[in-house]
Amino acid sequence: MSKQILVVEDNRQYQDILKIALEDAKYSVTLAGEGKSALEKLKERDFDLILLDLLMPGMDGVSFYNNLTNKLKSRIPIIVLTNVTDAAAYGPNIKNVMIKANVSIDDVIGEVKKVIGETDY
Repeated sequence: MSKQILVVEDNRQYQDILKIALEDAKYSVTLAGEGKSALEKLKERDFDLILLDLLMPGMDGVSFYNNLTNKLKSRIPIIVLTNVTDAAAYGPNIKNVMIKANVSIDDVIGEVKKVIGETDY
């Protein structure tokens, strides 16, 4: 069974790019356009990793993170994928902060594999 990844990102084009790249890497991808819908998706199924943008309309990434239960925060690794450069201060379970402008999609896939524990990348 493939690993489940929740992508919380409001930019539709970037969502599509991530979805295609992650599915090519054999992951199952669920998309959410903002934090509130992402919280609903977390009620529906388990995820192995969350890719989280910070600046989104409605519930932003910081509010989403703050609304996660401690149980979810400790169980699901989170990679922040943003252009906010001081994002490292948003919580202890955030495994990595990747600045979108500074990384390629291949870099993102490599980090996902590293965080999930697939070291054959």
